[in-house]
Amino acid sequence: MQVVEPARAEIERFLRRSAPAQLYALADLDEPFWSATRWRATRRSDGELEAVCLVLEKLELPIVHAIAPPQDCAVLALLRAIAHELPARFFANLPLGFAAALAHTHRIEPHGEHLKMWLPDARALPGVPEPPGLEPLGPAHAAELAAFYAGRAYLDHEREGRFFAPYMLDFFPWVGLRERGQLVCVAGLHVFSERVGVAAIGNVATVPERRGRGLAGALCARLARELLSRVPLVGLNVAADNEPGLRCYRRLGFREALRYEEAVVIRKAAPGSL
Repeated sequence: MQVVEPARAEIERFLRRSAPAQLYALADLDEPFWSATRWRATRRSDGELEAVCLVLEKLELPIVHAIAPPQDCAVLALLRAIAHELPARFFANLPLGFAAALAHTHRIEPHGEHLKMWLPDARALPGVPEPPGLEPLGPAHAAELAAFYAGRAYLDHEREGRFFAPYMLDFFPWVGLRERGQLVCVAGLHVFSERVGVAAIGNVATVPERRGRGLAGALCARLARELLSRVPLVGLNVAADNEPGLRCYRRLGFREALRYEEAVVIRKAAPGSL
């Protein structure tokens, strides 16, 4: 098997075959991600790509991303072939069952099964009443949002795998809700690319004492509607065991595209090393 560094055009052609599941990878074809990303792939006998893996090194904890159906043989073979060149520690977004390809060289800290969801019919997005106090959020709110996510947004057992970075506020206005001057609910973005035509809603959080009132659904509906005026494909990721989140997104018309695994993966020390 020959591992290649594919051209951007053929990566995009490959990813668009299953675009709702590949939304994040499609966004990485655009800046600010493209120049900070390494891509590896294998080809079919006809020359078309059969498996693609990207390594995003822009972040403090690099991301290795190769979304495919469970136990996808081509992706598992690619992971085995490039295991030696992966970062010593990274966050994985990989097919269900990927551990079989990396467990011999890496220690895996599972973060559970997740779903990639997308909005197949923008017309089905319901008209959700908006509570008073909604406002757009942007780069000027970076410090406030960092404090919100680090402090009030989550219960202790909900913090694993959460990720906020100020650069995300540059993509597109987020939506926040205030009560008595304090943020109580936020819906934001993980990626956005008008050139590629994709956006991923993320960093959706409601403080525990205000949950169950439909606030997150109202903010996500508002954000999705605004995003769809700019790009044709809007999606999101959600943990498979996040029942309130799943109910919220399904009510808004989001549908499952693919299930995958998230994990932190750490290279094992070589035998005999200190």
